[in-house]
Amino acid sequence: MSILGHEEIKDYKTLLKQLFAEFLGTFLYMSLCLLAGNVEPDFTAVALSNGLLIAAVIQIIGPISGGHINPAVTVGVLTCGHIKLVKALFYIIAQTLGSLLGSIVAYAVTDDNSRHNLGATVPHIDLRADQVFGLEFIMTFILVAVVLSVLDSKRSNVGLGSAPLAIGLSVTACQVSALFYTGSLNPVRSFGPAVVMNIWTKHWVYWLGPILGGVTAGLTYRFILGKPQMAAKTFHRAVCTQ
Repeated sequence: MSILGHEEIKDYKTLLKQLFAEFLGTFLYMSLCLLAGNVEPDFTAVALSNGLLIAAVIQIIGPISGGHINPAVTVGVLTCGHIKLVKALFYIIAQTLGSLLGSIVAYAVTDDNSRHNLGATVPHIDLRADQVFGLEFIMTFILVAVVLSVLDSKRSNVGLGSAPLAIGLSVTACQVSALFYTGSLNPVRSFGPAVVMNIWTKHWVYWLGPILGGVTAGLTYRFILGKPQMAAKTFHRAVCTQ
C-alpha cells in the first residue's frame, strides 16, 4: 500500500488543487510554446520560448504541485521517491488533458498560413528512431536531474538563484543543442500537437525516450548523486589509499 501511496490522495482537496495546477500549467505552456517559430523557424527562438515558458509556469504552480508539467519529470520524481504511484498517474492524466486543451487553443488562435505543423515534434528526416531515442533520453536525463537537484534540501540553489530558472535554462540549453534533430523532452509536449494535427512520425520515441531518461535520472540521483557527502568521502578515502 505504501508503494501505491493511498495516503497521498486521502486529502482530496489538496490533491485536486495539485491536479488542477498540473493541468493549468501544462495548458498554459502548450497554448503558447506551439506558436514559437511557426512563421519563420528559428531554433534559438523556439528553445528560448520553451525554456522561459517552463520557468514562468513553474514559478506559478511550483509551490502547489511541484510544477512537473511533464510525465518524464513525474516519473523521475516517482523513481526518486518524492511521490507515490497513484498520485503520479493522476499527475500524468492531468498533464495529458492540459496538453490536449492547450494544443486545441494554439490551433484555434492561428491562421492556416502560419499554423504549419503547429509545433509538432518531427525528427530530422535522416535520423533513425534509435538516434532520436538517444537524444531524447540524454536531454531528458539532464532535465530531470536538474529538477531533482533543486528538490534536494541538502543542496543549495545559490548558483542560479532560482529553481524555476535552472529548470527552464536546462530545457533551453538542450533544445539549442539538438532542436535541429529533435527536442521534445516531454511526452505531452509531443502528444497534444500530434493529436490535433494528426502527425505521428516516430511518435513512440517521444514517450519512450523521455520516460526512460526520467527513470534513469531518478535512479541515478536517488542512489548516487543524491548522496554527495558519502560520495565525496569515498573518493577522498580512495585517493588517500593510493
